[in-house]
Amino acid sequence: MKIFKQIVHRALISIAMSFAIFIIIGIVFDIKDGGDFTLTGYGFTKMALACLITGLGFGVPTILYNSEKFSPIIASFIHLGIGFAIYFAAASFAGWIPFERGLAACLITVIGVIIIGLIIWFCFMKYNKNLAEKMNKALNKKM
Repeated sequence: MKIFKQIVHRALISIAMSFAIFIIIGIVFDIKDGGDFTLTGYGFTKMALACLITGLGFGVPTILYNSEKFSPIIASFIHLGIGFAIYFAAASFAGWIPFERGLAACLITVIGVIIIGLIIWFCFMKYNKNLAEKMNKALNKKM
């Protein structure tokens, strides 16, 4: 039951981050388009579902970091591999990859997403490392 709670907690955090990024990007496009940012053909619904799926895709695999079967590097590769694979499948469904604008626009989008994903991963890694160091210091003081 503890693992299930951890998975749900991590998934909810990741889903919240996914929706926050979605909202920020939506605001940027709305401003860029002069307040005339429109979606048709259930575009908003597709994007919301893609955000939910992306959040799950990046959040659920973080449970790998609790396993002693995987080194942190292997867990990171698996986590990010699953997350990015799910993201790009969802992004294709939602229309986030601008195929109609050509190869350069697609590459810029893909590279940008990978960079943002790695920055978020790095921030979480740094946060957890600092938390572990604080916990170790607190334990050493009590001994």
